[in-house]
Amino acid sequence: MTKEATDLEAYRREITDRVRRHTTESACRLNPSDKVVEALIDGLVRRKVKFGDYYCPCRVVTGNPETDLANVCPCRTHEEEIARSGKCHCGLFVGDAKP
Repeated sequence: MTKEATDLEAYRREITDRVRRHTTESACRLNPSDKVVEALIDGLVRRKVKFGDYYCPCRVVTGNPETDLANVCPCRTHEEEIARSGKCHCGLFVGDAKP
């Protein structure tokens, strides 16, 4: 296995563990669609490779560290979005209602 493939697999495990842990520590849960979760995990891994952190795939990375920090998964607005619409903007996290 190449170093790049090893890094990608390590990033995938890291962000998967992070989002699963977040659901045990908060009121939200992962989207019930495995396809949606898988696609968003892929997007988070691509963001880690390209920008150096797990920036939400539905947010613009501006290059401003203060602004961008708010968009590291789980982003600062996800709980408000879940309360308002039942899911966060990208749909990775949902509330009690179906997304």
